[in-house]
Amino acid sequence: MSKTLTSMVRFSIADSDFYFKKIMIKMLLENPFYMLLNDCNNGHELINRIYRRQEDVFIIELFMPVLSGVEAIKFIRKTNTETPIITYSGTYQEDMAEIIAKIPNVYYCQKNSHIIRDIIKGNIASNTFDYQAYTQKWQEQPLAVQEYMDRQKKSQEELSSTEIILMKFCYEGFSNKEIGEKLNLSTRTIDTYINRLTEKLGLKTKLHLIRFCVENGYYNSSM
Repeated sequence: MSKTLTSMVRFSIADSDFYFKKIMIKMLLENPFYMLLNDCNNGHELINRIYRRQEDVFIIELFMPVLSGVEAIKFIRKTNTETPIITYSGTYQEDMAEIIAKIPNVYYCQKNSHIIRDIIKGNIASNTFDYQAYTQKWQEQPLAVQEYMDRQKKSQEELSSTEIILMKFCYEGFSNKEIGEKLNLSTRTIDTYINRLTEKLGLKTKLHLIRFCVENGYYNSSM
């Protein structure tokens, strides 16, 4: 299915990771032509809410409790073979990819808000994203992904409790000045700490730091 970039894209999402889903929805709704129809925590909630074919795309996490993403996809396809579905996981799952490949009009990608957005923009709303090239690259990526995860894990293991607290304050929306007041440090010192932290993690901005905090579960840390 292809739309013009100015036409409305109505989507429903099912993801058990509340904070990732929150980021995903916020990012998509920055586009005034995108509309959220259903916000669900698992596949069971989703299939019980889709009474009519209103969606232009479904966004479904592959692994969810209660009813998995792949089972939700199979249920949807019993009566609806046309509406595109984007499903995703943290790393490439060869066995799941083989199952998904047999289901029509399903895009399987990495759990990354930017990639999901690009597929919607470039495949659902237009024809500008080379999904086949992306898929081939991702299929060859398991070792690279593992190496990346190992590097990230090493970086995370080296994070101090203060750095984790800084991330959580950033996630909670506090300004650098407010963080400084909470920690009895100057704003300049907080600026320096956050800049060093983003460099340490290979990130570019405070926004990327917040996304890193969410996607790696630090918002839910007891530290």
